[in-house]
Amino acid sequence: MDMNLVEYAQRIPKAELHVHLEGSIQPDTLLKLAERNGIKLPASDVPGLREFYRFRDFAHFIEVYLMITGCLKTPDDYALIAYEFGGECHRQNIRYAEVTFTIVTNIKLTGLTWQEILCGLNQGRLQAFQDFGVHWQWVFDIVRNNPETQQAVLDITRAARDQGVVALGLGGSEAEYPADLFVSTFQQAVEAGIHRVPHSGEHAGPPGIWSAIHRLHAERLGHGVQAIGDPELVAYLAQQQLPLECCPTSNIQLGVYSDYAHHPLRRLWDSGCFVTVNSDDPPLFATDRNHEYRVLVEHFGFTATELEKISLNAIQASFLSPQEKSDFSGKFSAEFEQLKKEIARH
Repeated sequence: MDMNLVEYAQRIPKAELHVHLEGSIQPDTLLKLAERNGIKLPASDVPGLREFYRFRDFAHFIEVYLMITGCLKTPDDYALIAYEFGGECHRQNIRYAEVTFTIVTNIKLTGLTWQEILCGLNQGRLQAFQDFGVHWQWVFDIVRNNPETQQAVLDITRAARDQGVVALGLGGSEAEYPADLFVSTFQQAVEAGIHRVPHSGEHAGPPGIWSAIHRLHAERLGHGVQAIGDPELVAYLAQQQLPLECCPTSNIQLGVYSDYAHHPLRRLWDSGCFVTVNSDDPPLFATDRNHEYRVLVEHFGFTATELEKISLNAIQASFLSPQEKSDFSGKFSAEFEQLKKEIARH
């Protein structure tokens, strides 16, 4: 049954809410970009790059992240990474995603306008939808460490809402750059009807989560796992059904928790919290969405019914319209039943 459950976890239809496009660029795609743009990489083949990607510490993570972003030079490069992201989604049966992208960093590193970058991204997104049937929307995030850029990110997000940008995010160092620095910008987002999905509760504890909820008007919490340290907060999250974008392997690779046994995902789930599971920066943490679902079975004891629920949670926590949520949920549920019959026959 365990093997059947693992197979089921791999094959069920999925949605993803917490994944960074730049952190999803696979080594073979990076080689294409480097060759196209005449950039020398630390390794010249896929195995060598995989080794270079392998997470050592947070400083190394940033080094890799910036090296990857530094290989992007033209709108065609952005079309390529978006299209290849769609191919990865198709491979893992991810039908819908909300994908974080750090627009201001890319403007700074390339000298391109946001319009040129987004045009490239959407060209790849459209081609991926035509070829793979995968649909996603963008979350443009503010980098906490550069609070001076927050108004620019908000303005771009507001201007690009008719081009697939669905929400405003907030990443970077929680401890050094707390929510209070971004209150005005997120209040403007509320007034403009822009969705809000700040990272919170990854590297800082419950007080930062409370701030993200009350001061930044968070509609979902990027990570949120450190809520476990405050029973009152866990009870509040469960009562309000405020979605958590949990990324177990990322948390372990970054040292938030030592291993899956100490990770609070199961306790948050059993407390009634609205949990989704996500991959964050897949190749940088040697994971992907299917691996995260395997982890749910092998380390958190998820049943078939719980796997289905966590898959549907991502659709319900998304910023799709009510009709789109209903359509996706109906299709997913029908496929769950079909898959269970197919796997049981083998």
